[in-house]
Amino acid sequence: MGEENSLVAPPDCSDRRNAYFLLGKAICLLGHRFLVRPHVEMHEDIAALKHRGGAVFLYCGLHRSLWETSGVMPPLHYARLPLPYVGMGDNLIKGRFFQNLGKKLGTFLVQRPTTRREMLESARRLRADVLSFLAYGLDVMVFPEGTRKNIPTHARYGEFFPAAFEAVLNYQRNKEAIAAGTKRGESFDAYVVPFNVDYSRVREAEEMVTASGAKPRTLHVLDSLSMIRNIGDTYLSYGKPIPVADCLGLDRKGLAALCRQRCLELVKILPVNVASRAMLQLEPAREVPATALHDAIRRVVDRLRPYADRFRGFSPGESQAEILRRARHVRLDFRRLLPENVGLYRLYASYIGHYLGG
Repeated sequence: MGEENSLVAPPDCSDRRNAYFLLGKAICLLGHRFLVRPHVEMHEDIAALKHRGGAVFLYCGLHRSLWETSGVMPPLHYARLPLPYVGMGDNLIKGRFFQNLGKKLGTFLVQRPTTRREMLESARRLRADVLSFLAYGLDVMVFPEGTRKNIPTHARYGEFFPAAFEAVLNYQRNKEAIAAGTKRGESFDAYVVPFNVDYSRVREAEEMVTASGAKPRTLHVLDSLSMIRNIGDTYLSYGKPIPVADCLGLDRKGLAALCRQRCLELVKILPVNVASRAMLQLEPAREVPATALHDAIRRVVDRLRPYADRFRGFSPGESQAEILRRARHVRLDFRRLLPENVGLYRLYASYIGHYLGG
């Protein structure tokens, strides 16, 4: 065990017994109930482990929208689970006032590096922060891709940065010694919980695919409410917890890769993904012939049949016309293949690209 574990200071976080957290929690719960259409799938082991006691969780998920940082919380609340502390990029919360407010709401800052030196420092701080949360029995949530723009920029999900996974491995290997260096003196079994959110409409989609490189809107309060109102159907998946004790033969990169794969397996296939993939098979045209689009949709569905258990919002036997009708809820034009919309088709198609080999 390294010297850094000889004494683990309590995490620098709010105890959440404050008006800001209670108000934020109320807004999240109301938005979840009235402004979106949530579809929740949660592995039964998550609640069982927590209610039995002695378990601490590192939640990790793919990153598509800012909505995830708050949108994944209500199902955990309704399952009577403690809400994790969420890592957010320091580029999203600027200024001491808003950083302190974010802390009261249960977030902690992750440095967005621009140089190699800053990258090393960011990884060190994240390792220390995650270890501190785990040592005191507090669940933590991270988005190890580090950005929402991997899909719009590279048409694939990004690799998971390993710093948080190094921390959870370190904790599990040395939990008794780490517990002795805390005020609580209690050790826990660590688990990684993969999760994923799929959207019928990604609120920041247009901003993320603009050629001008405009930055997506982020934490403006009024826009956050607009974001909730415009999302529509959300599919929130919380996978089977991974016991870190069973992964001690892996290094940090190996555990990161395993958790990324578990997250990818949670990705759901929605009508908008299928229709967008089909659109990309057609030739540019002011008007898309219905028969050509229906044939393209049929071909995409046939290729995806091995993953039919991950279809949501439609079934393998659904007519192409019905799949297309449901896809239109995203407010994307499937009647014309216009150059300015190709980036959006590619975005929604790429969310399921790993099932189709890219």
